[in-house]
Amino acid sequence: MKRMGFFILIAAWAALCDLHAAELKLPAVFSDHMVLQCDVPVPVWGTASPGESVTVEFAHSTGSGQAPSISSGQGGQKKTAIADANGKWLVKLDPLKASAEPGELRILSAISHQPFTIKDVLVGEVWLCGGQSNMERQLGPRPPQPLIRNWEQEVAAAKFPHIRHFGVAHRAAKEPLQDVPGSWVVCSPETVKDFTAVGYFFGRELHRELKVPMGLLHSSWGGTGVATWTSKDALDKLPEVKDSLAAELNQPKVGPKTPTILFQSMIAPLIPFAIKGAIWFQGESGPGLPVAYDKIFQLMITDWRTHWGLGDFPFYFVQLPNGSPLTREAQARALQLPNTGMAVGIDVGDKDVHGPIKAPLGARLARLALTQTYGRTGESSGPMFQSASVEGASIRVRFTHLGGGLVMSDGGPLKHFSIAGADQKFVPAEAKIEGDTVVASCATVARPVSVRYAWINVAAGVNLFNKAGLPAAPFRTDAWPLIQAPGTTTKGKM
Repeated sequence: MKRMGFFILIAAWAALCDLHAAELKLPAVFSDHMVLQCDVPVPVWGTASPGESVTVEFAHSTGSGQAPSISSGQGGQKKTAIADANGKWLVKLDPLKASAEPGELRILSAISHQPFTIKDVLVGEVWLCGGQSNMERQLGPRPPQPLIRNWEQEVAAAKFPHIRHFGVAHRAAKEPLQDVPGSWVVCSPETVKDFTAVGYFFGRELHRELKVPMGLLHSSWGGTGVATWTSKDALDKLPEVKDSLAAELNQPKVGPKTPTILFQSMIAPLIPFAIKGAIWFQGESGPGLPVAYDKIFQLMITDWRTHWGLGDFPFYFVQLPNGSPLTREAQARALQLPNTGMAVGIDVGDKDVHGPIKAPLGARLARLALTQTYGRTGESSGPMFQSASVEGASIRVRFTHLGGGLVMSDGGPLKHFSIAGADQKFVPAEAKIEGDTVVASCATVARPVSVRYAWINVAAGVNLFNKAGLPAAPFRTDAWPLIQAPGTTTKGKM
């Protein structure tokens, strides 16, 4: 009987160990083929039994075909943490140098029988790719949306094993989630069809220029508003939305358009994963709350930065190629925040909101990152309105971001300029480049007061560029709220 009791005790002890071992968990973002951000402390976190000691080891390959070893002298690290009363633990690896040498991340505890071993880990640049349907739009076909221009050639050429993509699964939740389904995928002609197209083109340009691995954390959902990507604590600080937010969240069912829901389910689980910055595409689906679009968009940017705790990390966004000019104007106001940048897309606008031209937009986001984040030389933007002055029957417009000088991309004449007098009635204007300025006039407007450029939903054929090959941003010099240029409407999703 004593012998039987001994075996029962051993079995019970083993079962208890298995139970504790099963409680050692990692978020899905820590998985094979991942990319870790270089040159900053790297948080690694998960859950275990309260009070359990968890050790995280990282080492690069020795190049000998053997498994990476902490003692190999290849930049190995070992960090230990104790799980708190809620079972949460976190360590921070010391800053790592960019490397395409595959490494291993091992997580183990004194109780676990086998460590978690995450293989083929690279170190490079990690960017969060967020937004709505035009960020969600994958490189491959998505009926009934138009095909991405040259998608078959782009897919065939996508042989970049050091670019990795993590697609965050669609989830909606009222409370912050600890994890979200997803996996890291190595870029190849077989896999890239499912990557975010704009994110891929952005990452490809950076990879080619920086020659380091690229990680794309892709979290987007079509048709959603910026408020749903913003945390509840940030929204609660807006007196004008507090009651509306409470009413929305008290509904028995919530969905992806409910304010704060997608922050809880598709952003919070990624925090505090080390990133370099974020890119964002789309904004015509607005707050869903009684607050202006520009205010909520800037709040979202600040909110993400606050939660990540990395300071004012780079945040670059695409200005809508089509849609209400008022929304484009509201987007541009985010440039008053530090370390932001706007990729103008007015020249690739299409009647379909899901336009087929995505490569230039990804490349323009990459230009912003290369010049503003990575310190490379070159022009980051197309011409941006600086000032205007009335000169008799004409208005002269000055710009920043001249990029070597103003040009007409198709040889001219300039299109989509309009002017108005004190009667606020806009008419098409004749515009011409004079040095680093544009002069606009119309024979029927003797005393012009205001000038607008590309103030229309779809500005087909815009041709004001700089010599760097980047289009001028739409603008207006007035603040008249309801009067629009011919063919323009303010209707749409604000």
